[in-house]
Amino acid sequence: MKNIVLLVGGKSSEREVSLKTGEAIFKALISLGYIVEKIDPANKDFLKKIIEINPDVVFNALHGTYGEDGIIQGVLELLEIPYTGSSVITSALTMNKIFTKQILSHYNIPVIPYKTYKKLPSDTPFPLPIVLKPINEGSSVGVYLIKNMDDFIKYGTEIIIKYGELIVEPFIKGQEVQTFVLNGEAIGTIEIKPKREFYDYEAKYLSGDTSYIYPAQISEELHLELKRLSSEIYQILECSGAVRIDFMAKDEKVELLEVNTLPGMTEASLVPKIARAEGISFEELCEKILLSAKIHKK
Repeated sequence: MKNIVLLVGGKSSEREVSLKTGEAIFKALISLGYIVEKIDPANKDFLKKIIEINPDVVFNALHGTYGEDGIIQGVLELLEIPYTGSSVITSALTMNKIFTKQILSHYNIPVIPYKTYKKLPSDTPFPLPIVLKPINEGSSVGVYLIKNMDDFIKYGTEIIIKYGELIVEPFIKGQEVQTFVLNGEAIGTIEIKPKREFYDYEAKYLSGDTSYIYPAQISEELHLELKRLSSEIYQILECSGAVRIDFMAKDEKVELLEVNTLPGMTEASLVPKIARAEGISFEELCEKILLSAKIHKK
């Protein structure tokens, strides 16, 4: 297996993150001797190019809509080309935060309390401050910390108009911890400490004011619980390859925030940080993900 198509960019609001992720993966795979061609699905002829190249594997470095939500996975299934990441169904379910919470709650996985709305309510379902989220964005795009009713009306309306549905969660002042799972094995958990009040898009990619602590400053018992929960979530959702699972920890308890089936692989991304701390180089990590590629049809 030497001939690789690397999908980068795309049309989602996470395009810039995907381009950075793709460039890092491209350099890593080239250094390992693979023949790699980057293709951007934002270009209309991208499918023609994939067919012409007829790659051994597609390495999916897209994020968000059209790349992480099952759409591109469906195209690759039809072409019978092995690809990295999770299946059509798993990708579609995990991209939708509501579906993810509903499924995992059924299996008694603790999730952050939430309410969903297609029409803005007259009052907030939880005491302020609260968090507003769209149902199907990543990288904290469109996520707001709300402290007053004016902002609730403004940003709640904005999300409903743009995405059709709004998720409201209580703001929990705890430790945000994220666990990296590779091929079903929980590798480790990192803690995020933003200097900003809230770990939003700017804290992730723009401000440079966020500290990352590895391993997370939690008890050994909680580390073990996170590994157990993360592996269980991975199995319940039938994930594949590299997955990052985000939790909020407080008072020796954890609750799920969300599941990311195509986590970022930029310099600022958490999966490579965890892997490096566990002795897995970036090149080795990319190759492990590459070798996990498959066709998911049953």
